[in-house]
Amino acid sequence: MRRLLIFLALAGCSSSGGDAPGGPKAGAATKIGTPRPGFVGELPKGAMKVEDGEIGRYGGTLVLAQPGDPKTLNPITANDSATNDLLHGPVFTSCIEFHRANQVEEKGLCEAWEKTPDGLTYTFTLREGLTWSDGQPITADDFEFSYQVIIDPAIQTATADLFRQGVDEAGKARFPTFEKVDARTFRFKLLQRDVLFHYAVGSIYAVPKHKWEAAYKAGDFGQAMRINTPPGDIPTSGPFVVKEVRSDERVVLERNPRFWKVDREGNRLPYLDRMIILVVPDFNAAFLKFREGETDLLEVRPEHFDPLRRKEATGDYVVSDLGPSFNTNWLILNQDRRLSSEGKPYVEPMKQKWFQNKNFRKAISHAIDRDGIIRTVMAGRGQPLWAFTSPANKLWYSDDVEKYPYDLDRARALLTEAGYSVKDGKLMDPDGNHVEFSMTTNAENSTRIGMLNVIKDDLARLGVTAHIRPVPFNDLLTSLRSTRDFDALLLGWGAAVPPDPTQSKNVILSSGASHAWAPMQEAPATEWEKRMDALLYENAGTDDMAQRKKAWDELLKIFSDEQPQIQLVVQNFFVAGRKNIGNFRPALLRPTTHWNIEQMFKKDAKAP
Repeated sequence: MRRLLIFLALAGCSSSGGDAPGGPKAGAATKIGTPRPGFVGELPKGAMKVEDGEIGRYGGTLVLAQPGDPKTLNPITANDSATNDLLHGPVFTSCIEFHRANQVEEKGLCEAWEKTPDGLTYTFTLREGLTWSDGQPITADDFEFSYQVIIDPAIQTATADLFRQGVDEAGKARFPTFEKVDARTFRFKLLQRDVLFHYAVGSIYAVPKHKWEAAYKAGDFGQAMRINTPPGDIPTSGPFVVKEVRSDERVVLERNPRFWKVDREGNRLPYLDRMIILVVPDFNAAFLKFREGETDLLEVRPEHFDPLRRKEATGDYVVSDLGPSFNTNWLILNQDRRLSSEGKPYVEPMKQKWFQNKNFRKAISHAIDRDGIIRTVMAGRGQPLWAFTSPANKLWYSDDVEKYPYDLDRARALLTEAGYSVKDGKLMDPDGNHVEFSMTTNAENSTRIGMLNVIKDDLARLGVTAHIRPVPFNDLLTSLRSTRDFDALLLGWGAAVPPDPTQSKNVILSSGASHAWAPMQEAPATEWEKRMDALLYENAGTDDMAQRKKAWDELLKIFSDEQPQIQLVVQNFFVAGRKNIGNFRPALLRPTTHWNIEQMFKKDAKAP
């Protein structure tokens, strides 16, 4: 696993990107094939040259499969990994990009950025001549509009948490101010230091103001760019445009004829004509599609590794072992103290007492046999997870946290200390109620359902009755984000890009939309959440890496001690790809198989 490199000097240099003052004429056949559809217009003056990778060939279609439809075509409101993998990179791009293989930041839509010595002002300059796929220029107005949407409390987006800088005296969230300098230049003025603020700006996948301002002013932006929006109505900045969306069937992307990158020989990108995402019921169906040769790339689940590896030598694909995944698996107990719009508590008061009790949470954690999960559900390909951060994150992982090995005696002692007892084999709370609750996860993920089956049996040994509740992923997201109608929930976090603590504000901050056990608190509900808030701001407020690490390590200790999110396991990560795919460079950070989609190509694409 390569070490994450953090660059604090913001000169805008890139490990793989440069300026490309010229390029091939639009629509012309070249020595590497004929793009269909062809490119339109002249290459932008500020086009970016991608220096690494093979020189590819034009033509061909890359096919993937994913469980379930994308939830939206709106890159600002997207907040699940499957939708982000579709939109963030292939369809929309950002000011600053992150090279997943080399794990370094690099220039994107912006050709340069800098900060003042006091760290309170950041200035960004867009590349010259960039346009949306509809031919309209990409300008600072688009970033001003997109930022306004992101921090609007009426718009549900986790990205806002990355910009949040505490609250004012009235308890209202504070955000940096945006200033437009000219058509290509804009700046942010911060209220407090955030040494990696450019990473937050890199999370803005801007949308065109000229297209969506009217919807925003009408209060309809939350419904903009839905999956049933006519694809031609969605101008994009990425290597592809949305060509077709068929619910429960497929999403078709086609070359953006005005994309702004070229390879090192000046050939315009992307090489591929199209990209197709097949919509399948679950991960088993995705595996079968790959095994039968219907798709080109696959994130390999643990249960599918052996069948693929056995036939790799004689097959037309390769399987890559990337080591421990950045993605984590966790179980939360719903501690939401708020009332619903009907004035009712989200969680039954009796269960709230259980879930808010630290000893109860720690006992549940000790009662879970993580090694059993790894052995029976993950075919032995994984490891227990104790910290918020995966061990894949070499820079920010800490092993100096409280651990919860499988120990029923310790679990029982913690419960006894909290006033619980066992009667006729059933765990009873101090008020004489039997401890019984449901555990929800997404029905499309057989691995997570397998984990819950192990946990259910483990908890039964404590006298806890747990019910497994698989639901469609869209319903699960609704439960998590709005209705909050769940007792316990098993899900996982994918790593932010880059995987830096500052990118975890939406989860760690008590005000965060993804503070899943008790989100969007007006003020921290507990002293330990208040302390974690302070430590995260401390981490983000200094250039001194030793101080940043010290603050983060203390935060991780608090998190592991309180167990608001019971960390479970992290699996080893495997991907598979066809041998005829050029520039296939899988990485641990999402989108793992196609983060460099503009460079990927079919080696058997026909020459002109």
